Amino acid sequence: MKKLLLILCLLARMGAAQTPEIDSLKQNLKVLRAQPVSLGRDTTIYGSLKQLMTRYVEVNLDSALHYTAQMIALSQQPKLQKDLIYAYQFEGYIYQIKGDHYQSIQAHYKALLLAEKLKNHTRAAVSLGGLAHAYMSLKDYSKAIELCEKGLGILRDHPNPKAQMPILNVLGGVYKEQGRLGEALTVYQELNTVSKEAGNLWYETQSLHAIGWVYDGMGNSPKALTFYQKSLALSEQTGSVDLKGSILLNIAGLYITQKKWKEALAYCNQAQKFARSVNNSSVVVEAEEKLYQIFKQTGETSKALKAHENFTVLKDSLSKERNEQRIEALQAQYDNVQKQNELQKQQVQLLAQENQNQELAQTRNVLFLGIAGILFLAVLLFWNNRRLQSKNRQINQQKVLLEQAQEQLSDINKTLEVRVETRTQELVQANRELIEKNEEIKGALFKGQTIERKRVAIELHDNLSSLLSAVNMSIQHINPQNLSDQEQSVYRNVKQMVKSAYSEVRNISHNILPAELEKEGLASVLTTLIAKLNQNSPLQFRLSTSLFRERLPAEIEFNVYSILLELINNVIKHAQALKVDIELKQTSRGIELSVADDGIGLPAESGKQGVGLQNIKSRLDALGGTFEARQRMPQGTEMAINIPIESRYSDGDVQGLEWSA
Repeated sequence: MKKLLLILCLLARMGAAQTPEIDSLKQNLKVLRAQPVSLGRDTTIYGSLKQLMTRYVEVNLDSALHYTAQMIALSQQPKLQKDLIYAYQFEGYIYQIKGDHYQSIQAHYKALLLAEKLKNHTRAAVSLGGLAHAYMSLKDYSKAIELCEKGLGILRDHPNPKAQMPILNVLGGVYKEQGRLGEALTVYQELNTVSKEAGNLWYETQSLHAIGWVYDGMGNSPKALTFYQKSLALSEQTGSVDLKGSILLNIAGLYITQKKWKEALAYCNQAQKFARSVNNSSVVVEAEEKLYQIFKQTGETSKALKAHENFTVLKDSLSKERNEQRIEALQAQYDNVQKQNELQKQQVQLLAQENQNQELAQTRNVLFLGIAGILFLAVLLFWNNRRLQSKNRQINQQKVLLEQAQEQLSDINKTLEVRVETRTQELVQANRELIEKNEEIKGALFKGQTIERKRVAIELHDNLSSLLSAVNMSIQHINPQNLSDQEQSVYRNVKQMVKSAYSEVRNISHNILPAELEKEGLASVLTTLIAKLNQNSPLQFRLSTSLFRERLPAEIEFNVYSILLELINNVIKHAQALKVDIELKQTSRGIELSVADDGIGLPAESGKQGVGLQNIKSRLDALGGTFEARQRMPQGTEMAINIPIESRYSDGDVQGLEWSA
């Protein structure tokens, strides 16, 4: 039966049972529309409209179309284009149920164009399936098959069983109506396999029913009955009374063909009972037709006459209802077209009037600008001519003065060259002496800084650390059992803060000037530092150093160490990275330091730099170095530092040592 070829099968309910739920949804929709306009509010309204049109499909198709039209209007916004596809498809589905196949085709084509534009392959396939169903209902089988194959082709590249099953169902129905039973059987068997894998009980039941249907058409009654019985058993689990009623009617028809009137009557009565429980007129009509055939063949004339009378009345009622619905749809369509034409006519008139006004305004503006331009050019030419004459007089006077000045300048240049040469030699000598003095000052400054750092480190370690240890020992003498709960909490916090302060002082005293830096050199200290970090930090650090055999100047080593500590601290605090690569190498031009991480990258441009970066810049300014922060691809940050230094050679060749951690 054609009813079974619908894309979806709705589980019908009594309209009265759904009234409270629908009233609640309508009230909720009214509240939402009173709220301020926003994307969140429109999205919520869309959800309520979707529920309303779905519920009304089971109660009143015209109301379902009403809310579907509202959902289409709401979804015209750019951010709701995906929802608009679904709204058009649902509109096509409702028109298909109403039997208005042309309107269904129009709605599905709108959805298809939008789905292709947004490259939503699944929705495109669904629309192709809906179009195929409508064309099959119009007996345009070649077009229906073409659309089915196109939809299945899309799903081969973008698999989606939920979209594939309705298309296979339609394609099988087309082959069945064309009498191509072998091809129909193959398609329905594929539908059965796909529905089992997807766990879709309804389509599994439908596929078994359709296979039995094909075998029935082939005249293989035993196989047809077997598959009908399998689908009937599964239909109990689906809860779909419509599907179950259709299966019962097909079984009844099979028994009528075999002239087993008793069995046919039992299944026919059962189908009619289910159809009436859900007000499914089409199944009731078909059941009455089969009852007429049964009673006629069994000689029960009065029952046959009654069944035929019921069949005729219901059939005429259905036909009249469909015609009325078609007339109403055509009238509404005609009214809409008339309104659109009238509106377009008014818009054309307004546009024509606006164009005419714009042309007049443009003509007036062009004339005004032309006259103003001519007047401006005339004034400009007159003024320029007066200025040119004045300039020419001044130029002549300045030529005379210039000739006199050139003669004087020639004499002055001869004397000036001698004086410049003498002064240059004096400046060169003074510059040499200044450079030497600066170097002495820098050395003395660094030496003083080193001594002061040692003193501060010793003071922190010996005095403050000892004091913190004494405080800790004093706290140990307090018996927490004699304290209240609040005092015990304070006691624990104080102990923890003293412990943290002691660790912090120890780290600061060590990092101010590590003893190993002076004894073992920069490469060894960095190797030890990275090894400690890899033990105590979730970050993984990798160090690569390449330096000449000789030690770097103490000032360079200390500043590079301090800069690297600051960069590592920045990575730990801000980068949210997993890995950090550190590379330190010496070239013929100087020292190159690189710290690269795979973190979140550089932040957006903001205000002034932090204290850490200011400290790095100050150190580099003192050394004549440069600093550059670069974005890494695909993510992360690289900090590149260059410090100029005189190259060191051994036996005429650059010798390098490499460490890695």
